[in-house]
Order: sequence, then structure tokens, then C-alpha cells
Amino acid sequence: MKTKYLILLAAFAILINPKIFAQKSKADRLFTRFEYAKAAPYYEKLAAKKNKHETYALTRLGDCYRLTRNFEASAKWYGQAVAGEGAAAETYFNYGQVLRSLGRYDEAAAQFNHYAALNPADPRGKLFAGYSNEVKTWSEPEFVYEIKNAESLNSEFSDFSPVYVNDGMVFTTDRMSKAGEKRYGWTGSYYLDLFYAPLKEDEKSGAMQPGSPSLYSSFLNQPYHDGPATFPADFKTIFFTRVENKAGELDSSRYYTNRLKLYSSRFEDGKWSNPEPFFLNSDSYSVGHPALSADGNTLYFVSDMPGGFGGTDIYLVKKQGEGWGPAINLGAEINTFGNEMFPYMHKDSVLYFSSDTHPGLGGLDIFKSVKNGDGWEKPENLKAPVNSPADDFGIVISNDNSQGMFSSNRPGGKGEDDIYMISISERYPDSILIAGVIRDKESMKALKNATIFVLNTETDEVMVLKTDNEGRYSLNAKRGASLVVKGIDKGYSPDCMSVALDVMSKETGRENRDLLLGKYQVDQIFRLENIYYDFDKWNIRADAAVELDKVVNFLKDNPDIIVELGSHTDSRGSLKYNDRLSNRRAESAVDYIVAAGINKNRITAKGYGERNLMNKCADGVECTDEEHQENRRTEIKISGTVELTGSGQSHPLDNYKAGQVLRLNDFNEEFFKNCDNASAPGTLPVFSAPVN
Repeated sequence: MKTKYLILLAAFAILINPKIFAQKSKADRLFTRFEYAKAAPYYEKLAAKKNKHETYALTRLGDCYRLTRNFEASAKWYGQAVAGEGAAAETYFNYGQVLRSLGRYDEAAAQFNHYAALNPADPRGKLFAGYSNEVKTWSEPEFVYEIKNAESLNSEFSDFSPVYVNDGMVFTTDRMSKAGEKRYGWTGSYYLDLFYAPLKEDEKSGAMQPGSPSLYSSFLNQPYHDGPATFPADFKTIFFTRVENKAGELDSSRYYTNRLKLYSSRFEDGKWSNPEPFFLNSDSYSVGHPALSADGNTLYFVSDMPGGFGGTDIYLVKKQGEGWGPAINLGAEINTFGNEMFPYMHKDSVLYFSSDTHPGLGGLDIFKSVKNGDGWEKPENLKAPVNSPADDFGIVISNDNSQGMFSSNRPGGKGEDDIYMISISERYPDSILIAGVIRDKESMKALKNATIFVLNTETDEVMVLKTDNEGRYSLNAKRGASLVVKGIDKGYSPDCMSVALDVMSKETGRENRDLLLGKYQVDQIFRLENIYYDFDKWNIRADAAVELDKVVNFLKDNPDIIVELGSHTDSRGSLKYNDRLSNRRAESAVDYIVAAGINKNRITAKGYGERNLMNKCADGVECTDEEHQENRRTEIKISGTVELTGSGQSHPLDNYKAGQVLRLNDFNEEFFKNCDNASAPGTLPVFSAPVN
């Protein structure tokens, strides 16, 4: 009976395996031909079979939806793939990228770290894990960007890469341009074409409003892909990306890969000339995403030609007579081992581009870099709301820098990619420059690289600043704002103050009083308040724990300081009894502090009994309960310091960077308290680094 059962199973396997094999072969064939939208249903059927191909099919589903920019679906399938067995290392990396594109940064960091553990030779794992944590601490962007979906332009398909032309704009779209048009297997949409829409200034806002779009040029648009495009300032020349529907390079899988190519045309006698191919076009690599300088003498473009830094790099060529000079890579400041694309040169001085590898929110982010001679300054992320966890790219800015347009596939749009209108304004058009200096309280020496935390009590935002070589800090604050300014430096107690800015004031700047930080000294003593014990007991009560937690925070905030915790009694009771009781109380307090995470080598217990009375209340002297209470105290004394250099431990202040913006609830509740009045002499300073 058992033998018959095994034979039956084998026969059944013979019947179903050809079907499974056929599904896999069909799916792989479509995937290899970049027809991801068509391949996905076959992989879904294969994954549902729950056989040895399941992890493979789940991974390919994640790939299909990632490559068609459906990140929600991609995350779903990648998640199932890594939950099983046998997922490849690259699956964890791609899963991290997708989660990052969805704004799920903590989950993304976990996947990137997993990838780094599986493939430590690849720097991308640790790099992107770091980005996923860094973006949560970013400061505000330089300008205020207000964005609005350009609904009249957008369709249920992809609409992207807008550029200005005369009294309108040209953009790229994969909507249907004519009846009977075939769909593209990669995306399931139609082929790319160039469309045009007029722009009209709104009488109230002054912003440009687009009208209804239509096909830009039936002459320039061919049956396959056309776009994006670029124009010089006179709009008499067009450069545009084109993919021709013909056999390209034959790859190892015996499928042809069609490359992006550049074409140009001149507007003469009221019509466009026949498009001419760019001299760098190749069947071995792509050349696309053109961007012309205003005078038309420099052309920026994207290519994966040999010799670059990564996937796709940005290059330029300069006009030489009737032709062009050699291709020049923009260099490592702009290009990375990933993909840089969609360049746009604004006023021949600022390069805007998109990258999936520079520090960003996820997917493609838009960056800008100022031209500096023949080089480029470090790219700056435009941050939210222009950038999002999704793909953001194809930006263009008006000549007066007040408005612009860009593309994004963020949630809430009408289609796959949508065009958004931007209005741009200075962040603080009605602001006051706040400045001040941080000094050593004793020597009055200015403290460079000290840290300042500025709380806006209305928004609960906390801006992080650092002092310059002169101990100076400054920031722009809105009129009417209420601020708390707190200065801290390594080895010093903090100082802080409140600053109220009159909304009606005409002042353009305000010099704050100096923040004076007291340097911690060996043998310096801080008294702990409200440390009470039950009679003849030494266990830590709840009310005492609150005060001891301040000691824990102090030692965490100052990892280079060693302290002694001293316990004192009043004179009532024998000398020996009081010595023993104070020792037990001191040891109990130290045990509590060590249990909270402080290295036991940094704190020692000392019981002083009645040996260091604060007043006259010695044996035989009649005193009130209040006078005796003054002697029953617990103190922290700085007994020494240690060098952190080489210990592998950093100071908490090193974690803060100038320009960071945090939230008030990131900090301990006492961090900004009592800034109108100095702390009582001898009390433990409140530094209390942020909770998170």
C-alpha cells in the first residue's frame, strides 16, 4: 500500500511539474524582456504553489513591483520572501530600499544591516542603514516650499520632467497619444511622448497655472519612447531622449536591450527639422536625460557609459565650433556608486539633479549643487516637502526663483508619476537675527564648538547650533517667537535663558547675554535634595529614586567624570551607629545607580555619619527637627576625570550636528526648566541628554 502511494505521488508530480516549469519559464522570459507588468501574474501563480520555487517567485514579485515603482506591493512580496528560507542577500538590500521609499526607516535600517552582515564587502548596507537614521534628525530646508498637484496636467499614467517653453511648458507622459496605440510591457502603460500645456499667471497669487495638455509635436514623437526634453533660452533647439523600437545589443540571455539615445532638432521656418542623433549615442550604453545651459553651449546628460562611478552618472559636453567636445564626468562630488539622473541647470550656476544614493528620504531625491569654478559644492538635499520617501525628480525653477515644477510618484497623486507646482519663499521673511557668545564662567574665555539647544515654545521644535571659533552662535527667529536658549559644553555645567521677541518690534537683530558655563572641578560638591530614608533603614524609597535618577543622567551626560556619593547623618545616635548607617545608605544609593547602567568604577560610596555637620547641631546641642534635617543629606562629589580618547566611548554632545531640528518630547522633561533663574548653588546641573 505504501509503495502504491509513493508511485501515485510520483505520477502526480510528473503531471504537475511541466505546468509549474512552463509558468516559471514564461515568467522568466517576460522578466528578462523587462516586461515586468506582464511577468508578475505568472510569478503570483508560481508562488501560490508552495513548492521549491516559492522563495524565488516571491523575490521576483518584489523585483517586478519595485521596478515598476509599486513599492507597497513590492514590500509585501519581499517581506514574504525574507520570512522564508533561502532568500538571497540582495533581496534584503532591495527590501530595505523599498521600505525606505515608503518612509519606514527603522524597518529599512534593519534590512540594510541584515544585508551588511550577509555581504560585508559591499558598503551600501551600512551606508543606507545610516541614512535611514540620519534623515529623522534633519533640519528645515533653506526655503519654504509650498507644493500643489498640477491636476490639469496629470493623468492616471506617468507625467513627469516638466520644462518651460515660451508661454507654456513641455512634459513627458505615457498616456495614450493616439487611438490604437500599443502598451509597453515594462509598465503596462503606453509609450512615452512629449506633451505641451500653456501657462497663465493667476491674477491673485501670481503663480503660473497650467492649462489643458495636448501632444507637443506629432513630427518629433515617434511610435516608441520620446522624452524627456530640454531647450536653450531661445527655444530654437530641442534635445530629447529617444528609444527606438529596434534590435539593440544582444545580451547573454539572447534578448536585445534597447538603449536610451539623444536626438536634437532645430526649429526653422516654423517647423522642426529632422531629428539628428547625438555623437555619443551607442548600442552598448545609454545616453539620455538632457539638460541645456541657457546659451545652449553646454549640454548635461546621464549615461552608464564605461568609466563612470556607478549605475548612471551625470556628464557634460561643451560646444566646440559646430560640434561638441569630449564627455566630462561631473566627478565624485556629484556622482556616486548608485544612480544620478534628471539633471537641470538653473541660470548656469546651480545644478539640480536626482539621486538614489546621496543621503535622502528614499527612492530618488532631488539635490542641488552650486557650481564652483570647474567643480561643484557638496550636494544639498531639498528635503520635505519637495522630497518624499517616494521618487522625486525632474525639477525646473523659474527665472525669478519664486516658483517651479517637479515630478513625484508620492501617494495621493492622480497617476503613477504626477507633476507638482512649487511656490518658493524665504523661510523667515520677517525675522530677527539672534546672536550670542558662550564663555567659561571663570576665565571668560570663549568656548568654540559648544552646543546650543534653542526651543521654540510655540512649535515645540528644538534647533541645534554650534559655536564658531569665537564662541559665537546665531540664528534667524520669527518675530513674536518665544525661545529658550541653552548652552552646553563638555566638562561644563549648562547655562540657559528665555528670549521673547516682540512681534511689533522693528529690530533686525538682537545680542543675547553671554551664556556662562561653569567648569566642573575635582572636589566640587553637588547636594541632592529630597533623599529620604525610613528610620533606621537604607533601602531606596520611590521619592529618593527620582533624585538618584538625576545622578544617573548626570553621569551619562558626562562620561568622563568620576564621582563619590557621600551620605551624611545628623548627630543623634552614636558615632559608630551613624557611620554604619550612612555607609549602608551610600552603598544602597550607589547600587541603584550602577543598576541603572553606570559603570561601577565611576562611582564610589562613602558614609560620613555625623562627621561633617552643616551647622551647630552636634551632640548635646538642642536643635529643631529642621536643623537636624539640614545635616541628613546626600552629596555627589567629583573625585576625578578619565580620558575618553581611545576608550571607544564618545561624549553625548558629539551626537548633535549644527542644523538638526528635534522635538521637545525627545528631551527629558527637566531639560528646559528654570531657565529664567540660575540653579541654586551646589545643586546638580540639569543636562539630561535627549531620551531618544
